Amino acid sequence: MKQVVKLNEESRRQISDIEQKCEKLAEKLLNKYKTDFQTEEENLAVDLVRTIKGRHASENDVFENDYESILELGIETEDEFFPNAYIPIWKCKQEMFHSVGYLTNLDIDSIEKRMMLMIEEMLADRVEGEKYE
Repeated sequence: MKQVVKLNEESRRQISDIEQKCEKLAEKLLNKYKTDFQTEEENLAVDLVRTIKGRHASENDVFENDYESILELGIETEDEFFPNAYIPIWKCKQEMFHSVGYLTNLDIDSIEKRMMLMIEEMLADRVEGEKYE
């Protein structure tokens, strides 16, 4: 992750751009793989998650302290979510007396490759698990 000390409109646009690309990527990967994971009880979940101290945040909060966005991958059941992996995208925190941000140094293609590898691993684990049932 690269450190961002100038939290201005240019960095806001950069963060917004990568987060929007991640949202589109999440949708694309979900559509591509959801049938591979779908059972009566389970579904694949791929989402860009924005939080501040564990609570839901909006894309306008990127410079708030403790704001964090991650691209998350997991399995959803009716009432639970089982996280499997995630890639941090942006994090803003207070250091000394000013806010500092950390932005992923991966481009969207690298993020997509990593996500696909993680999904393929999940599929392989799933097939492996079915052998022993």
